[in-house]
Amino acid sequence: LTQVTAAPLLALLLLFLSPVSPIRVFVVPHSHMDVGWIYTVQESLRAYAANVYTTVVEQLMLQKQRRFIAVEQEYFRLWWDGIASYRQKRQVRHLLATRRLEFVIGGQVMHDETVAHFDDQILQLTEGHGFLYETFGIRPRFSWQIDSFGASATTPTLFALAGFHAHVISRIDYALKDTMQNSQGLQFVWRGSPTLSAQQEIFTHVLDQYNYCS
Repeated sequence: LTQVTAAPLLALLLLFLSPVSPIRVFVVPHSHMDVGWIYTVQESLRAYAANVYTTVVEQLMLQKQRRFIAVEQEYFRLWWDGIASYRQKRQVRHLLATRRLEFVIGGQVMHDETVAHFDDQILQLTEGHGFLYETFGIRPRFSWQIDSFGASATTPTLFALAGFHAHVISRIDYALKDTMQNSQGLQFVWRGSPTLSAQQEIFTHVLDQYNYCS
């Protein structure tokens, strides 16, 4: 009986005595507000979207170690043009300059891939990027498609040509994600077509859970 109970205790002791590399955890809150889903843009803006940016700016200014990434330009532009005070606008510029606030993808929306024509994808991306460059002189560095429906070969080509450094996705087939998790293949270089050049491929990271966290 002593030998049976001692083995787990010994294993536990060895576990605590073994050198273990510390796990580094990064928590980066992000916006996720589907434009036009269930409610109109104006209804959503009044109900919650405007308050997201108001409170985010307020909280980021309270502690320097806090970070936030903003996704949808549709709501941010409406907040910026019609709601934000002069003081809040100065704070936003400061947060962008110190990289505590960052825009990802930068389009008006996080567009779907399988049902949206590529002309519309380009247009909404151009609209959002134009606003960011004209207003702040910045261009988004990363694309962010964690909740788009489907996947299209247009995506890596479009985002690579748009100048993104890397791409983040999540909503893929469950079985495929399980396979990628088991093989540690959640990061890969996505090329839309083997006939395209390397300039039209993009490093891609798949969130390892089935929600919007990784």
